[in-house]
Amino acid sequence: MVYQNIFLLNQYDGRLLREKFGYGEEDLVVGYIGSIEYWLDMLTLIKALSRAYRQGINVRFLLIGGRLQTAYSEKVMSWIKHYEIENIVNYVGFVEYEKAPYYIAAMDLGVIPFDVRNPTAYYAAPNKLWEYLSQGVNVASTPIPESLAYKHLIDIVWSEEDYLTAMRNAGRKTGEEKDYRKIRRYIEVRTWNKSAERFKEIISNLVIHER
Repeated sequence: MVYQNIFLLNQYDGRLLREKFGYGEEDLVVGYIGSIEYWLDMLTLIKALSRAYRQGINVRFLLIGGRLQTAYSEKVMSWIKHYEIENIVNYVGFVEYEKAPYYIAAMDLGVIPFDVRNPTAYYAAPNKLWEYLSQGVNVASTPIPESLAYKHLIDIVWSEEDYLTAMRNAGRKTGEEKDYRKIRRYIEVRTWNKSAERFKEIISNLVIHER
């Protein structure tokens, strides 16, 4: 289970950042925020973005994050160049965590492109699932267990075709009135404060039973 900081319960206006990056109302902004490392499968996503661009979808890719341990981020940039989508990519690098919601709010589709063949990714419980949902962003995730548990809230993607479908679906939803009440019920019980309260309760019960 993933827990968020309390400020993510607020909704933010992404229009200023969309203007900053030159995104128009017709642009479909696909975004990723987080470490760019070996537990991701960015190649499938990049191929899908390239296909979407060539099919005439007004897609843009907002890439927020950077390397932690390996040269995987350099591979990602080389794939972006190889598939000729440099002109639709804005690579920001890491941002302060408190500013993350502003960037997420500028997205139409947030992606969680974890490599399910990698144990580090497969057993992860990514914060970004709830960070994206907190801002009403459509979410496309590879089938890691945490995402499958909430597949009724997001799109599960296995392939380039699935990413393309998620992009088209997000494009149709862009600008529509959304009802966040169901999603917020999930988010509100996944704050760090709620997590701390739960740990305190568990520890207290263990201490009582040990006496």
